[in-house]
Amino acid sequence: RLKNWAVFKKLRQLYDWVLHWSDHKHNTKALAVIAFTESSFFPIPPDILLITMGASKPKKSISYALICTIFSVLGGIAGYYIGAELWSLVESYLLGGIIKPEHFELVKTKFAENAFLAIFIAGFTPIPYKVFTITAGALLIPFGPFVLASILGRGMRFFIIAVLLYFFGAKMKDIIERDFEKYTLILGTLLAVAVYFLKVRA
Repeated sequence: RLKNWAVFKKLRQLYDWVLHWSDHKHNTKALAVIAFTESSFFPIPPDILLITMGASKPKKSISYALICTIFSVLGGIAGYYIGAELWSLVESYLLGGIIKPEHFELVKTKFAENAFLAIFIAGFTPIPYKVFTITAGALLIPFGPFVLASILGRGMRFFIIAVLLYFFGAKMKDIIERDFEKYTLILGTLLAVAVYFLKVRA
């Protein structure tokens, strides 16, 4: 329990640290850095900063989403490189640390079923994207489909938030923060089911 509390406290501190950038003069640079690092090792997603910044300046939310998408995908490519080129050096650190061994085995199974769909769903939903980027590299998943799936998944996630903020402003902030992860998980599941049935009928 003490260990769990320490982990929670550390995550809360990181969460507050991310939020403090929302009013900073370099907030867009911070958004880019957080989006990049979250795709390979940082535990706090850029969504919370995107939501806060977009709620404060709704007309800039689309540009914020573009920053998130570009740098999140670049971070995903960095994660892919870690898995592809450095796995033998970092495996002992990553497994059990950033990546739980059971999650690694589950992702391997999902990649065997449909790697493109697995990466897309991980990029779009609350599923930890970093686990998929590093594992994709470790398993040498084709790079082109990996990047395309990352662009689609990450882009849809961030631009849905941005569009809601652009048109509805700050009043959408609490709704997005409370329910967005749930809705993306539901929508991502529906997309996966739809693709599965299309594949079966093809």
